[in-house]
Amino acid sequence: MQSGLRWLGIAVAIGILLLTGVAIAYDRQHTERIFPGVTVNGLDVGGMTTLEAEVALEHALPDPQAEGITVRAADQTWRFSWAALGQNYDIPATIAEAFEVAREETWVKRLQAAWRVRQEGQDIAVVAISADPAKATLAMETIAKAVFRTPVDANLSIRPEGAIGTPGQAGQELDITAASTALLDALQRGETELHLQLRPLPPHLETAEPAYSRAVALLAAPFILEVNDPVTDFHEEFEAPPAQIAGWLSWHTEPEPPAIKLDIEAEQIRAWLEEVAPQLGAERYLDVSETLTRTLNALNLEEHRAMAHVRHPEKTYIVEPNDNMFDIAYNFGFPLWRLIEANPDVISRSLLIGQQLIIPSMDVLISEPVVLDKRIEINLPEQKMRAYQDGELHFEFTISSGMSKTPTIAGLFQILTKEENAFAQRWNLDMPYFMGFYKEGPEFYNGIHELPITRGGYRLSQGVLGWPASFGCIILNVGDAQQLFEWAPIGTLVAVKGVAPGTPSWQETLDQIVDNPP
Repeated sequence: MQSGLRWLGIAVAIGILLLTGVAIAYDRQHTERIFPGVTVNGLDVGGMTTLEAEVALEHALPDPQAEGITVRAADQTWRFSWAALGQNYDIPATIAEAFEVAREETWVKRLQAAWRVRQEGQDIAVVAISADPAKATLAMETIAKAVFRTPVDANLSIRPEGAIGTPGQAGQELDITAASTALLDALQRGETELHLQLRPLPPHLETAEPAYSRAVALLAAPFILEVNDPVTDFHEEFEAPPAQIAGWLSWHTEPEPPAIKLDIEAEQIRAWLEEVAPQLGAERYLDVSETLTRTLNALNLEEHRAMAHVRHPEKTYIVEPNDNMFDIAYNFGFPLWRLIEANPDVISRSLLIGQQLIIPSMDVLISEPVVLDKRIEINLPEQKMRAYQDGELHFEFTISSGMSKTPTIAGLFQILTKEENAFAQRWNLDMPYFMGFYKEGPEFYNGIHELPITRGGYRLSQGVLGWPASFGCIILNVGDAQQLFEWAPIGTLVAVKGVAPGTPSWQETLDQIVDNPP
């Protein structure tokens, strides 16, 4: 029994020695070789030397020229190989890692690990050399150039057929720094596709406003220049069609806040007005500068109508036999001093037959903007005043005009001043509801007023009404003058017509009443 146990012990010992020998032999066999069971990316490199494994792995791995990543941006696609991006396989490092499998500190542990690997296997991932950031940036710069789109500002086109406003269009760009980082990260994660987002670039000017809306409004209808000259009884309208208005318009951009502003070209409008001017005839002419200002003001308010400013030319007169300055002035409807003022080099008391005189412009008498819907007419032969509104008779009054030695001048005048209680210092009289309509002298108005009142408070006799009896003014009855005063604004035309009859010898005149008050 004891002998049997001894032999069993000897056999076990021999077996252990044999196994140990085999293990030691196995370990020594793989001192320069990779342990069996090790694979690299699925390639069995067990039993190979590192050199053999490197050669085998180099042939087994895909070509870095073929490996790569697909990049998409803005519906475009690019393919970059690993080689182009500087990425490759680190085969020596990979094989070195494979070789280190089961290389434990002691041979016992090493054999245990080697046996486990042989039985279970162990795959080693290929070590990659990361892409070169500079090459990644260069690749993204290539994409950036391809996808970049410049933003387009809004635009306005003004044509004869109308205005066209084109809205701004956003551009786009690639953030090269962010895209390069995203590419490197994707490669490191082993991804084969990368989608890049582009950054929008808004236009500086998104709309063609406010110029577009203003242009549309101005081109919606013709522009009418109204020439209304009641002084010479002339009325006409001149039309500029939208196609012509288009030539008056341009635009410019303003930086802050960004906007397109409409410009109205004054010189283009002036050229049109200069074409209109000759069509007004010889009795009047267009004040182009003032009419241009009115037209520009109307257009700036998006209005389609403006009133022309009309002036009247001077005239000339050739002196005939028996002429004198007073009669010439009276016949043309001017106070004497106006004719003398217009002819400073003429000796008024020594006119020469054939001598040329300047007859002033009617504008010296019509200096205020004309009231178009009201008109006063004074009939000297009838000693009547009639006031019209919109062509309809509104008032009719009996008057007293200037007597023969101080006549009321016939002509076309205008209410220039209004004073509810005027005082005539020359005659020491109050003149209620006074409205001056022409200057009898440089500093003295003839006008329309109520029956005058003396300093003593005496209302001068109504008996003068119906006969020429004043010092040149038009006298109205109590109540009549107030109605007219309240009805007629400054600028109302006053047409004085005909020649007044002589004052009968039995009819009192104003100077007689003033000199001999009751």
